[in-house]
Amino acid sequence: MPIDDAMFLLGESPGKPAHVIALQLFKPPADVRPDHLADTYEELLRLEVKRTFRKRATRKLLSPTTLEWVDDGLDLDYHVRHSALPPPGRVRELLEVVSLQHGVSLDRFRPLWEYHLIGGLNDGRFAAAFKTHHALADGMTLARHVLDGLSPDPDARDCTPPWAVSPRPGRPRTPRTPVPLINQIGAGVIGSLRGTVAAARTLQEMAADADASLPYEAPNSILNSGISGARRFAGDKWPHERLKAIATTVGSTVNDVVLAVCGGALRAYLIELEALPDRSLIAMVPISLRRDDDAFDGEGNAFGAILCDLRTTEQEPGERLDAITRATIAAKARMNALSPGEAGAVSKAILGGAALGAILGVTGTPRQPFNLIISNVPATRHPLYWNGAELTDIYPISMISQGQAMNITVTQYAGSVMFGIVGDRAALPRLQRMLIHLDNALTDLEKATG
Repeated sequence: MPIDDAMFLLGESPGKPAHVIALQLFKPPADVRPDHLADTYEELLRLEVKRTFRKRATRKLLSPTTLEWVDDGLDLDYHVRHSALPPPGRVRELLEVVSLQHGVSLDRFRPLWEYHLIGGLNDGRFAAAFKTHHALADGMTLARHVLDGLSPDPDARDCTPPWAVSPRPGRPRTPRTPVPLINQIGAGVIGSLRGTVAAARTLQEMAADADASLPYEAPNSILNSGISGARRFAGDKWPHERLKAIATTVGSTVNDVVLAVCGGALRAYLIELEALPDRSLIAMVPISLRRDDDAFDGEGNAFGAILCDLRTTEQEPGERLDAITRATIAAKARMNALSPGEAGAVSKAILGGAALGAILGVTGTPRQPFNLIISNVPATRHPLYWNGAELTDIYPISMISQGQAMNITVTQYAGSVMFGIVGDRAALPRLQRMLIHLDNALTDLEKATG
């Protein structure tokens, strides 16, 4: 098992799981039968499972990571589950159920995923929560699994859930070829040498850039508290056109606007808790290291990292966005000048103790290299359907870890930008207030740039 995948298993401990959840809400067609969800569940149990989701992790002493993937017989009705919300069946109850599920670890003796089909919503919709270990795949890859089985055609009836083999022709998928241990070691040594040189050079360039942030410059904050096994999730969506209009006006990207809105919301949230640090919060922003021409094998992690100063000490929203835009342009230019291997080494240097702690099984370090992770996972601009049911919402629910008590993940789907915020239940009180602060921060930024 590659180290980029294994570190999520090696760093996992009781009460601190390393999985993510994709929460989808569907609106059934008007002529749907009352028992359609029960029928759907029975149909799911007859589907073929993709190779990626048939494997489980096991120990192997001769592996460089002490772990390997092996094929599993798979007890499908254990992994695929059907349940209903308690009354009154609001979205609030759905998010509470998903929050509780997020704190429950996946069974390490089975393939590392679960699929929850959830009914009982009072507006007639139903939900699907796909819970997957981060060791299986990164956010970009999981998004493709979640979306590829759906269709833009509401009349299509050959759609599949993320874990099932689709009967439709899909994107080319190239299985990973096993690499002999001696070759892994040799390639690792050469790659490490090249990566070390690239990391040292890039960190020097960052130190000379006034807009760049270095690892371990992040201030101490309640966002970097220890975590328990309990989670809270908050999610909401805003029109993509609102963020796009700001980006067009100032010459930035929608991703930069997302970061500026998050910075403004975090500033207000922490002021409300009387916990805003004197120095600005630093976010780690994952970036994909996959090339456009890479064959899609449906598994594994291939992401890098850049750091972004969120300017939470800045009161003026426009100034915050300008500074963030300058910083992200420079950071992306530095990473684009590197090979994927070199970019990966630089990213490990940026991740610092967070990555090393995971690899060594260390659950906490005296200082964190950044305050939180803010991810942006693209979906599609067009509405999608699952056998006639319209996908109305999709919320990414990412993992948190020791010393990283909050994670914000954003996805853009069908004209909306959807924010998913995960926080430790004890360390970060009143997490739902972040949604109000996000709305206010977006409005303030519109006024400042309008």
